[in-house]
Amino acid sequence: MLYDFVYLLLFLTGIVVLVENRLQRIILFLSIQGFLLIFPVLQTHEEDWKHSLSLITLVVLFKGFLTPFILSWTAKKSQMKESTAPKFGYLATLLFLVLGLALAVRITQGTSDWPIPIHKIGLIYVILMIYVGVLCFIVRRNWLALIAGFCVFENGIFVLTLVLDKGLPFGLEFGSFLDAVLVIVSAGILQLSPHMHRKGKQT
Repeated sequence: MLYDFVYLLLFLTGIVVLVENRLQRIILFLSIQGFLLIFPVLQTHEEDWKHSLSLITLVVLFKGFLTPFILSWTAKKSQMKESTAPKFGYLATLLFLVLGLALAVRITQGTSDWPIPIHKIGLIYVILMIYVGVLCFIVRRNWLALIAGFCVFENGIFVLTLVLDKGLPFGLEFGSFLDAVLVIVSAGILQLSPHMHRKGKQT
């Protein structure tokens, strides 16, 4: 029951990132989502505490602190406009979410026949979380909100690897932390490029 609630919160924080119109709140909920990733790690690696602690350390460092901090720092240094809104409006965004819910339910209908045990409720929420991240690329204008959407997508992929297979190699799981690399590189490009700096002030 606890983990079902956590998967729901992961999905809901993704929705906030999608529809929120204040950049600092987007960053805050992205950080909250990062900390929530601790629970799927505990659920899927409960018998391997050494592996769990290693992953939790990476989750807290990269997804809970580093990625949100870099995004916040870049937004302030670029003097970015705080307010942003979905490109097609909130009603169209809601319609996309309903379509995604139908798609997730459809995909998970046959999970009982899969050869490996699957947490169905968690899988539905994870698919929706990935879908929300993709949706950010469609409905968002602000580039920082786009990167936040990518982080939600990548967080979903990370949890999906945990839900589908408990025994993934550590190196493969570490690859799911590339969102922090993208954020750092993007921040560096923004600060080094005068053209991007001027554009950020107008966004």
